[in-house]
Amino acid sequence: MSRWHFITDWRDLMGSRKALGAWVILGLTIVIGLCLRSQSLDETRVIKPLRADARDYFMYAYNLRHQDTYSRQTASLSDPGYRLSPDAVRSPGYPLFLSIFVDGSPSSRIIGNILLTQMVLSTLTLIVAFFLFRSFLSNYFAVSAVFFTALSPHLIVANSYLLTETLFCFLLVIILWLLSDLAKKPSAGKAIMIGLAMGLASLVRPALQYFPIIVAILLVFAYGRRKGLQLSIIVLVCFAVVLSPWIIRNLITLGAVSDDTLKINFIHHGMYPDFKYDDLPNSYGFPYRYDPRSKEITRNTASVLKEIANRFRSEPEKYLNWYIIRKPYFFWSWEIIQGQGDVFIYPVSRTPYVSKSYFRWTHQFMYYLHWVMVLLCGLGCLLVWTPAVKKQYPETSVCILRFVSALLLYFTALHMIGAPFPRYSVPLRPFLYSMAVFTFSLLLKSVNTYMRTSRIA
Repeated sequence: MSRWHFITDWRDLMGSRKALGAWVILGLTIVIGLCLRSQSLDETRVIKPLRADARDYFMYAYNLRHQDTYSRQTASLSDPGYRLSPDAVRSPGYPLFLSIFVDGSPSSRIIGNILLTQMVLSTLTLIVAFFLFRSFLSNYFAVSAVFFTALSPHLIVANSYLLTETLFCFLLVIILWLLSDLAKKPSAGKAIMIGLAMGLASLVRPALQYFPIIVAILLVFAYGRRKGLQLSIIVLVCFAVVLSPWIIRNLITLGAVSDDTLKINFIHHGMYPDFKYDDLPNSYGFPYRYDPRSKEITRNTASVLKEIANRFRSEPEKYLNWYIIRKPYFFWSWEIIQGQGDVFIYPVSRTPYVSKSYFRWTHQFMYYLHWVMVLLCGLGCLLVWTPAVKKQYPETSVCILRFVSALLLYFTALHMIGAPFPRYSVPLRPFLYSMAVFTFSLLLKSVNTYMRTSRIA
């Protein structure tokens, strides 16, 4: 099973004298990551933490645990006997996680316990990420990718919100690590774990729900029609098993597979070039609030798609530029558009990124490296599909790199269709950094190969 491979990797790292330096640096990196996360959590003060999405998630958890009803209505807080109306606007993954802690009405104790657990998950992400990165990078390059992940202000600040970013990031790293383990030694047991993990992650963020199909296709290409198809079927069946209770519940309770509200909003909110309505500066980030036809446009999926088609016909160059060029740019941008600014999703009254010099230094370091990382990552995502990479790396490493590339390309393409808010790219930061480091190492390897060839010639 995967867990035994994890233990084997750990022993290999500890038992190798050559890797002792990497082991020491990894330990220091994890300590730094833990300290930054711990202090940020302790000193960050979010203004009205239970707002918007966070309020919905909390109420789903509260009503599920105390009223046995999956609903985001808040009336039950003041009237326990209130008859709630069940809904399915948001998937239940994160509310189920929160329900472990929500043993009463909102309080600083409950919120504190949730955020502390998220901080622990964020630190564990660093450890699991190392074993994933080590499957296609040398020890030192793997540690450097973990180092960038440890310093990432986006990942650190995300722990202070009752939002899906931290949990989803952790699950994504687990999924890719499991896929890396499968690539080394395929088995039905590992395929089961991957399917189950992708099902759980899709319940946290439904945006992942089509990725298992891509994984299935890659498995067939990697392992042939017979073995690959067997693994793919196992993955897809286990994925469906996790999702089926949610779908059945919706059919019984609501008479539909899902609520299309978020899907319609996702497409609708992404149709305004540069996130502005008619180029109005005041509408930046929330253009749909300024559009007087928003209610009409979002009647259903067909109506919003029809509106987008009409806009393409009236201004094709503007909308082609927005959908093909500007959306990927915004998706991978640094600043959280709909938040307080910079890396903050909801406004904060206090943060060590203002009060502590070393937090400011790490912030600036990551800020100035950001677009270099994005460009290197983009280049690497394309290079891993070329024969040249296949000649320089073991087949297993190439397979894992292609899984990472597929994940990054999948989310980029998905948000080219819908709203490319940078917040949605936050859980992908570990993969961004690892692919950027891979590209840098590949360039170094190519230069060294060229120099050796030149000397021989």
